[in-house]
Amino acid sequence: MARKSKLANVWLDDVRFGEPLYIGDLIIPEHSDTPAAFSYSQAWLTEANAFAIDPYLPLVAGPQYPVKGTLAGIFRDTAPDRWGRVLIERREALLAIRESRANRTLFDLDFLLAVQDVSRMGGLRFKDEQEEFISSGEFAVPPVSKLRELQALAARIQDVGIESLPEYEQWLAMLMAPGTSLGGARPKASFEDTDGSLWIAKFPAQDDRYDIGKWEYLAHRLARNSGIAVPNSRLEQLGGQYHTFCVNRFDRVGHRRRMYASAMTMSGKQDGEPSSYLDIAQVITDHGARGHVDFDLAELFRRLMFNVAIGNRDDHLRNHGFLREESGWRLAPAFDMNPNPAKREHALDLGAKSTPDTALDAAISTHEFYRLTDSEAALILGVCQTTCRTTRQAACFISSV
Repeated sequence: MARKSKLANVWLDDVRFGEPLYIGDLIIPEHSDTPAAFSYSQAWLTEANAFAIDPYLPLVAGPQYPVKGTLAGIFRDTAPDRWGRVLIERREALLAIRESRANRTLFDLDFLLAVQDVSRMGGLRFKDEQEEFISSGEFAVPPVSKLRELQALAARIQDVGIESLPEYEQWLAMLMAPGTSLGGARPKASFEDTDGSLWIAKFPAQDDRYDIGKWEYLAHRLARNSGIAVPNSRLEQLGGQYHTFCVNRFDRVGHRRRMYASAMTMSGKQDGEPSSYLDIAQVITDHGARGHVDFDLAELFRRLMFNVAIGNRDDHLRNHGFLREESGWRLAPAFDMNPNPAKREHALDLGAKSTPDTALDAAISTHEFYRLTDSEAALILGVCQTTCRTTRQAACFISSV
């Protein structure tokens, strides 16, 4: 997709750092498949609390390009994943018909700029040359009262031939603001709860063969009982056979935002590259907030043991993340945890050779990398073993919900 090269002002909007701050410029190239450079603003470089928004974008003057791909990792984190891309591609197809032209091929940068500002992930925001936040105000985040309708629309929008219906454009518009900013392949939407807080609703997919929403709710309950930090969550029955799992957005504090980076960005990895829990541990060691490194290493080890215990094997680097504090990065609350009975191997290497039958033993053998003593690791293991036993009891309970 070609355009005249221009700048998008990058702003940091994080409640921990006061009012929104202009921190740099993203140089939007003429062609979307060309790497986009980023330059820190002089004001940010001289700011007392300045930090590198991405470990691979150090605090230096001048344009910096992504190590790989067309966008630096921190900008990919604010861009949509598969579900959001589906919606944006469908809107592009609709615009192409309206404007009597061929569909444009969309690249990472196009998706980044198409995300609705109101629900964009994390604390980075983008302003255009008119000093307006890009993609702001066109669509609103729906209230919780619209969830049932949104779930029905998310299911309908995937139907073959849906584009021919007269209501299609209106339905797509209703899904744009709540859905374009979110990661993952499953249909989902942000919504505003009755207290004004921002939540995510994860709807059943058309090809689901069991109640995935219920199982994710179960995993969250067990994680909380195991001492793992998780956002508030609840289960909704909105119609149909399966449930919708709803979870509070941890990158929001009231109507303000928090700076977020995925473990993939923080570790400098790319999709498909070999990676392990030890890569995340190294990020905590290198970039963790002062006074919290040991705590977060222990928390990461607890999540490792928990994921092994419940069979959450879709534990890739985008399913772990960090929130920025004044003195460094802290582990974000755990998210996207769900037992995966069909997968035999964890997406992340456990840090020691293992088979599905020896995974728990392999995981605990790595405890020294998390600065844990034998007794501390054994205590965490004991909690996880209790969780394993509780899983069957909780599964029986949740089947009656």
